[in-house]
Amino acid sequence: RDRDEHDRDDFLVLLPDGTPIGHIALTDQDMVDGTAEITLVLDPGHRGRGHGVDAVDALVDLAFGELPMHRVQAVTHTTNTAALGVLAGAGFVQEGVRRSACLHRGRRYDVAVLALLRDEWQALARPRSWDVPVTGR
Repeated sequence: RDRDEHDRDDFLVLLPDGTPIGHIALTDQDMVDGTAEITLVLDPGHRGRGHGVDAVDALVDLAFGELPMHRVQAVTHTTNTAALGVLAGAGFVQEGVRRSACLHRGRRYDVAVLALLRDEWQALARPRSWDVPVTGR
């Protein structure tokens, strides 16, 4: 957590041997409303191996298991099938599309808004990150 930014937590995504392969963050944390947004960036060479879902699972476990969050949302281009797959794999539900809401490299994109609510997280049939044995190092 940045000392000057109390509304975000940033983490490296590490392989079991400690190799960094990405960055994940819980941003725009509103402790009163119990809402936050998740962002994830993975090295292209490590995509498609389940690391994204594992990282998102761990961060939502923090948000719902340790922090008083009720809703965690994510926003991505509607054409970003990899991100949409990771989010769906972690239990996120697409709520809608914001049309032409993003300008990226001179082109306009629609963005999908997805969210996971505390009750949905509690209903997920998967071990919580604190129950998974630590491997590696």
